[in-house]
Amino acid sequence: MAKISGGFTCLSETNCIITGMCCVNRVNDKSSALIITTQKSVINVKESETKPCNIWTSKPNQHFSCAAISGISTHQYAACINNKLVIWDDSVPDITKVKPLVTMGTIQRLYPLDADGGCVMLYSNGAVYTTKMEQLLESVTEEQQGLLKPGEVIMDSHVWSSDGEGMYFVCLVEHTKQHSLHFTRVPGMNKSAEQVIRVSIDSPSKLLHTSFHTTNSQMVMHAVGSDGDLYECSISHNELPQCKILSCHPVLKKLSSNRHAKQVKVASIGLSLVAVVGLEGDYTDHVCVWDTKYNILLAKQSLQSSTDRTRITVSNIIYASNHVWVSTNHGIHAFNVERAPSTLSVALGRQAASEETSRFPVIGQQWRFDEQGEFEGDMETDDGNQAGDHGILQDILNKEKIKSAKQFKSAVYKLLSSKQLPVNHVDQATMLHSILKHVCDRCAEDKKFWPKEGLVDIVKTGLIAASSCTDFVSCVIERGDIDVLISCLQHMQDIPDSTLASVIDFILRDLSSDTDDSGKSDTPKRCPIAEDKAELIDLTLKCPMNDIFMLECIAKVKFQQVMVLLRYLYYRLNTTIADDEQTLPANVVIDWIMLILDAHYSQLVLSPEARVLLVNLNQIVETLSHYHDEVDAVHEMLSNLPSPITETPKAKPDAIYSIEVLKL
Repeated sequence: MAKISGGFTCLSETNCIITGMCCVNRVNDKSSALIITTQKSVINVKESETKPCNIWTSKPNQHFSCAAISGISTHQYAACINNKLVIWDDSVPDITKVKPLVTMGTIQRLYPLDADGGCVMLYSNGAVYTTKMEQLLESVTEEQQGLLKPGEVIMDSHVWSSDGEGMYFVCLVEHTKQHSLHFTRVPGMNKSAEQVIRVSIDSPSKLLHTSFHTTNSQMVMHAVGSDGDLYECSISHNELPQCKILSCHPVLKKLSSNRHAKQVKVASIGLSLVAVVGLEGDYTDHVCVWDTKYNILLAKQSLQSSTDRTRITVSNIIYASNHVWVSTNHGIHAFNVERAPSTLSVALGRQAASEETSRFPVIGQQWRFDEQGEFEGDMETDDGNQAGDHGILQDILNKEKIKSAKQFKSAVYKLLSSKQLPVNHVDQATMLHSILKHVCDRCAEDKKFWPKEGLVDIVKTGLIAASSCTDFVSCVIERGDIDVLISCLQHMQDIPDSTLASVIDFILRDLSSDTDDSGKSDTPKRCPIAEDKAELIDLTLKCPMNDIFMLECIAKVKFQQVMVLLRYLYYRLNTTIADDEQTLPANVVIDWIMLILDAHYSQLVLSPEARVLLVNLNQIVETLSHYHDEVDAVHEMLSNLPSPITETPKAKPDAIYSIEVLKL
């Protein structure tokens, strides 16, 4: 999920092209700055402001060949103009007055190191060298040994850092229309990199414009192909040493025509979020945000102003500092992006509500189950694994080959390990759904078959949406398997309200580990149900739900179970601390109390059994209301203080001995 809002114009310069950005967190004054480099200028923008603090412009016959960086401890800048190194600071108003230094080799990119105030240099021949900012002038005079083969050219680069695996310079390299990724480990201070990991890219189309996004453990690359499709490939730190070929698979089909594909630009916002500009048709002059996991358009924002409706020509797009920065023929524009985890329900809702996504085919959703339960669909995997994972799936779905729960667990483990699953998340979920459907059908025929451990492994992948396999959750409830049910509540997405109501009814009805007077205690200091029930109830009540739909579902729960749940919520209302993550939050308790009272109000009022509970509940609500009124009064008094009260300095402890002068 993502939202994009109208931003601001950072620079009104015609036909400027962003070539790089550098986010800097200053150590001395604790400020944050964004260093933007175009072909002709370097712009210093503070994160808290929308206008540039400083702008340095090159001469008319010069251009910035390498994007500028800045140190974290000093306001010193470094960049390359016409392949010559230039270093300056905030006191320099005119960068053309600074004498450039000829470098031994062409510097492709500079990258600052936040840890020790150093920087890393990437040369056009693939060499990587690390040095201090203050030693930069001395370092560029030394020739660095290249790591590229003859004919290889660096198209794009990115830095991938990890807490445990170190830092890599990732370079997208092109050679005779073939692409590969080069992973070069960043060396220690004043050292050059000596080795590079080469990973070939298997792509059905030539890659035109690319963008990277990295986390501590994973890297993803999004690329616009010459056929107009948007491609994606990813790799983790654990897979890097053994990986030889990386497959690029399409995630958005026909973003543009083949002729117009060069105009499309992409910026990676997250592992499955991209911002795209330069499209045709309804998306002309718009920046669009897509979810590549569910292939849904999430948001779009016009690049045109209300006063100027002339045609927009986009030259580049970059994501940095929670903003999408777009350079056009009118200047540089920034748009704020708010990110949130995507869910299947949000994706399906947007797909159903928006007619605009209809012209983009959804990748990975052309699948169905045939009468034998066989999976049919697009499975984009590496060539060596495509037949392997399909064969494992067929074995799992074959009752003759998988006769026991132990064999089922072994086959599932083999499928989930290594690279047996398809690369696309939608295809992964589809394959696992087919397995769960097969288990439900088989359990209906064979009451003894229940592969508990294998099912837990599938559910823990987090790819299963309960709304797509409600029969499986019902099967778990019918079997009474608490471990699998807990895994479903913890890891499944989009659990329907009717399923949550069924889980509540099952917990309060069928568990045998009850206390002797379960559900019949109105004492606020004693839990009315057993501890294992309480943990399951807490886990269920924390699941997201819609109170409008849940009202109808909870009304169907038997009155005896409702009374037990209401007594438990009454107990929680007396004991819950809102900030304690280990207990049920107070707002969740109140929401469920209101839901039960609304759904069963007539029965509760007329029932003698519920009368005492309702009276006690009314008393605690009045007490809490009075308490919050008093807290509001105290807050109002304290908020009128002119400034925060500083603490009185504590007296220093007495010394071990002292010298005193006595006058007699």
